[in-house]
Amino acid sequence: MRPGLRAVRFGQDSSDVVDLGLVALAVLAAVVALLLGLWGIAVAGAVPSLVSDIVRGERPAALRRLLRRVLLDRPERSLVRNGAVAAAVAATPPVTEFTSLAFLLVTVMVTHLGLTGYTALGVRRMQREQATITWRHLDIGGASEGPGPLPDPVQDRLPIDGLRLLTASEVLVLIGFALAAVGVHVAPAVLAVVVLAIIAWTGWTAWRAWGPRAGHPVRDTNAAVAAAVADLAPEVVFYFSSPADGTYALGVWTSVINALERPTLVVLREPVHLDGVEGIRKPTVVAPTVADLIALTPPSVRVVLYPTNVVRNDEMIRIPGPMHCFIGHGDSDKVGSFSPLNRMYDEIWVAGRAAIDRYAAVDEGIDLRVLRAVGRPQLADIARAAPESAEPGHRLTVLYAPTWEGFFDEADYSSVATMGERIVQGCLDAGADVLFKPHPLTGHRLPEAARARQAIDELVRRAGGGSEVVAPTPNSLYEAFNRADLLISDISSVITDFLASRKPYAVTNRRDVPDAEFRAMFPSSSAAELLGSDLTTLPTALADAAGADPRRAQRETLAEHLLGPEGDPMVVFLAEIDAFIARADARLAQAGRS
Repeated sequence: MRPGLRAVRFGQDSSDVVDLGLVALAVLAAVVALLLGLWGIAVAGAVPSLVSDIVRGERPAALRRLLRRVLLDRPERSLVRNGAVAAAVAATPPVTEFTSLAFLLVTVMVTHLGLTGYTALGVRRMQREQATITWRHLDIGGASEGPGPLPDPVQDRLPIDGLRLLTASEVLVLIGFALAAVGVHVAPAVLAVVVLAIIAWTGWTAWRAWGPRAGHPVRDTNAAVAAAVADLAPEVVFYFSSPADGTYALGVWTSVINALERPTLVVLREPVHLDGVEGIRKPTVVAPTVADLIALTPPSVRVVLYPTNVVRNDEMIRIPGPMHCFIGHGDSDKVGSFSPLNRMYDEIWVAGRAAIDRYAAVDEGIDLRVLRAVGRPQLADIARAAPESAEPGHRLTVLYAPTWEGFFDEADYSSVATMGERIVQGCLDAGADVLFKPHPLTGHRLPEAARARQAIDELVRRAGGGSEVVAPTPNSLYEAFNRADLLISDISSVITDFLASRKPYAVTNRRDVPDAEFRAMFPSSSAAELLGSDLTTLPTALADAAGADPRRAQRETLAEHLLGPEGDPMVVFLAEIDAFIARADARLAQAGRS
């Protein structure tokens, strides 16, 4: 979030339980002041909440929900704490002059309205920003990315943004109440007038910048972006839509996108993903609306590739002309890897023959002729282990890379909550180093998985030495593959990808399904040591990785079945792109003749 927006984003501006507690303190202080007849207690009780709103920093995301539900955001906090002080000053001795108190009460209400209005204008401006095409790696008026950050109109003139200025003016209100309480006659009214002037100037400044008739040239670039995309004449579009926490699904394609030789455009539907795809060097745009999507799809586009299967894919597929291909973001035995929803694509690209067999086995109406085994180009940099035993005295490195718990129980293959800590502790006790690479969504659905993930993090960090928690960067998993001697994982695409290394691996069987049945259900586990819930086979997995490696031949055969064509996987994939474009051209030519 850009700084200029953070200051005005309704519902996320300091809204956490800390603010709720500070407002409660202000109210409690007012009650005590009334009981004891000491107005100063109410003023002192309001100060922490006021200071917090003036100098507040970013708060933990997990704590930002409560105040949105109880509607106690910044304007409401201002009204509550100032109202509490006003009540205490009015009802405790000495008797406060009515005129001063009236001036201050009006100021409290106008301050609340000012904060509310400024926030509302900021929300309106933010909505316009979210409806504007964002770009990166395109030349628009000499800028390679944009639009530029939305400035706060007050911060353009002063070293403080508008919300903080309005909140800071409450200091004068509190001083006014204190002066009125001790019998000063003129100063409270003067301070009230100063605050009202600050509110009026701030509101006018915001209205001119953010009101219905305000324009901002740096934001009005949609036509220029569409023209730049037309000049680029992309033939390949990588189309991506996902919830905010799903950016990783595009990140796994970063190296492939950068390697494409054909003119390529990356189209995102949600701006939240921009910060997570900084490694992509191809032109990238955010198309918020269907109209934007149409404008950014020139006639040059031949093929569109989809790493995720989401509802908003329909909005791209409805555009006539290009051919559409589901490429996914991983190849595994999970149910999501052979969804019947994939019937809407012209082609479905999978890694190897095993994926085609999955579709055939479920018989969900997918035409097997649209399936193409194209390999896994992301695996080009994974080093293949030599078929020989480890050197004597070699300290094993184990990569524990479990999946997450899925959106529903049927798709829950994760071992984190039930086995994770015991797996890691068992490896450490055996003298191995552990690399822990959790799925980015671990703990997204089940709190017990989140707690277990945190416990495993701490366990690995305490172990020190060669043990570490692997960073969540696009290539970190594949770098960990090259460091590891043994993989321990759940049913997921991690298994398939790791087979490119031909190293030993173990698969968790937390429900203790009989081995033969488990391997039949999940063919990717056929060359693995299976780890039941009691982990009695963990020592065997560690010993095999350190010793004779009896399943090497099985892994060689399985890897060919799962990973597709032999040869450099990146070269194979780029050739498939060329062939796909040729098929798209042929279809267009056929349509033109008919």
